[in-house]
Amino acid sequence: MKLNPDLVLRQIGDEYMIVNPFTDTVDMTDVYTLNESAAWLWQQLEGKSFTQSDLVSLLQTEYDVDTETARADIDELCNHWLSSGLAFAAE
Repeated sequence: MKLNPDLVLRQIGDEYMIVNPFTDTVDMTDVYTLNESAAWLWQQLEGKSFTQSDLVSLLQTEYDVDTETARADIDELCNHWLSSGLAFAAE
């Protein structure tokens, strides 16, 4: 899997947002917010190929979370990223 290279993470105050800086207009339906842990993961993954297992390992290294919970959270996160076009399957 890879993050969509056309998108960037921006922090505005306490909020983390994924935006496409290459569009001429701002369409708020295309802005995605991330919580702190998802934003941290995004920062670790920019420009890299990764697997869901990689994400589980990263999450457990940075946060105190058990494997079952980490896997469930990562499954949900990856499904959302893929269905929203934030990430795609690596070739």
